[in-house]
Amino acid sequence: MVTLRVNDILTDKILVSRESAHLLEDPLNAMMAAAKTPGNPTGTTSMVVDFEGIEGMAPSFLDELISIFESIIESETDSPERRLVVANPPTRLSLKFEAVARGHGMSVEARSDGSWLLTPTAHSAT
Repeated sequence: MVTLRVNDILTDKILVSRESAHLLEDPLNAMMAAAKTPGNPTGTTSMVVDFEGIEGMAPSFLDELISIFESIIESETDSPERRLVVANPPTRLSLKFEAVARGHGMSVEARSDGSWLLTPTAHSAT
């Protein structure tokens, strides 16, 4: 797994726009490229986006972040395993965020450590 700390890149503490999410695209691509090793030439299909220090996030931001994640994974690997971990989410998991994930064929669950795990739903993993 690779981890990106959002607070290291974005200065805003409340993330509402799709444009803000796009500022994470190049660092995420670079992290995926750095994850490639001789034993793992396609890199990793799990990514952690850490929101420590961020105070709020809108569903539109998450929607765009998932779209970016999907495009990176599709270009990097043929593996159906896609996992996105939202560490230190700045808000509780709500029906709005669950709907955003479903729109991408993913389910989201709150884990015991407070993070969210987004994974493909059974019918979209093929």
